[in-house]
Amino acid sequence: MLARKQYSAPSLEPLTISAVTKQHASEVLVAADLAGSIDVQSLLREYGSPLFVISEDILRKLYRNFYVNFSGPGVETRIAYSYKTNYLPAVCAIMHEEGAWAEVVSGMEYALARSLGVPGKNIIFNGPHKTREELNLALAEGAVVTVDGFDDLARVEEVTNSLPQKSRVGIRINFKHGPIPWTKFGFNYESGEAVRALERIAKNPKLKLDLLHNHSGTFQIFHEIYAKAADVLIDMALQARQLGLAPTIADFGGGFPSSNKLKPFYDVPGGTEFRCDMLAPFGEAILGRLRNADGLFGHNPTLVLEPGRALVDGAAVLASTVVAKKYIPDQGTGIVLDAGVNIVPTAAWYDHRVEARGNGEDHHHQSSQESVNIYGPLCMQSDVLRERTQTGAFNVGDAALISNVGAYCHTMSMQFIRTRPATVLLGHDGPEIIQRREGWRDVFVRDRLPDRFRHDGIVF
Repeated sequence: MLARKQYSAPSLEPLTISAVTKQHASEVLVAADLAGSIDVQSLLREYGSPLFVISEDILRKLYRNFYVNFSGPGVETRIAYSYKTNYLPAVCAIMHEEGAWAEVVSGMEYALARSLGVPGKNIIFNGPHKTREELNLALAEGAVVTVDGFDDLARVEEVTNSLPQKSRVGIRINFKHGPIPWTKFGFNYESGEAVRALERIAKNPKLKLDLLHNHSGTFQIFHEIYAKAADVLIDMALQARQLGLAPTIADFGGGFPSSNKLKPFYDVPGGTEFRCDMLAPFGEAILGRLRNADGLFGHNPTLVLEPGRALVDGAAVLASTVVAKKYIPDQGTGIVLDAGVNIVPTAAWYDHRVEARGNGEDHHHQSSQESVNIYGPLCMQSDVLRERTQTGAFNVGDAALISNVGAYCHTMSMQFIRTRPATVLLGHDGPEIIQRREGWRDVFVRDRLPDRFRHDGIVF
């Protein structure tokens, strides 16, 4: 049994940020580079409007840049790509070719990861709800199941009793920070709940604690929160070792920022400026602490990160078409696109950049600017993509490019009065369809019309 060290409470400390010399940092640019490199009108003529366009090259650069910012001697870094962010199979396959594990939060996502060739041992199964059937499969195949609460732990124990081997588990830990901490998930640190979870795991010889996990929120713009998370996980590793447990993985979840622009309500005063080196202090906050963890995560600790937005947001744009332009009293010019919040739900949180592209004209350096409201085509007043944004002049028939739409737009999109568009991947051999455009029958494919409602003229 390890001797307990004197414990001091974690605190937020400002870090001194050194100059960034990471190999790929200077290569990674924002989605503007994708927007400026594609023939929008040709793509819309070929595949229809609206249309998602994803760059394979930018996806791979974003992955490599992220990895290098969180890598260093004495720590084995693993990226477990967050499937819920964008689970287009082609996107996931690119992540796995780059070396990513899979981070899933449902049986559906687990099945997709396995179908893409990811072995169970390279899957981390998170989330507050996992069915017994899902747990049985994941634990039997060697996945790490991150336990979210005591009811979740009870189901894991029940399933484990029927399996011949030990089950690999982790626990999610939350702690208080900021005005709205993410305390829905996991075991609380300050109350001692997390320690009680460790004590229960230590008493079960069929459970093998591999991982300690924290995910403290989304689009975190302050790296200090990861420094505090590291202090919490290190202290929990110490207490786990004293109970005879041997965690080897420190999992810091995701929540890392992308090149998107938060709406002022969610951002710091003055706004956050995206830079290619903005991930460097996040890596420094974590790596330095893990190296000084005195073997609490083993001789060569494994650092797991579960990014989503930081890997895919800037690799995608949505090409759309201006279908109407009008003057609205007391508001000014408004334009209507054929794409709305049904396929860009993230417009609720982000000021996506919207760029005008004329039909056959060069709008790359257009000097004419106007302040406009940009609306979608839905019969909802709330279908607003941007408010009072300064942009190049739009005319009916022009293309409009919406940047930074790789994260959550596919997975959170909805079929409200309109079907969803196709997605093309810009690969080495040109554009390839990776998700076909929906037709109206796709919306109703699960529906059945009882025979008693059928009569002449009904062909549903």
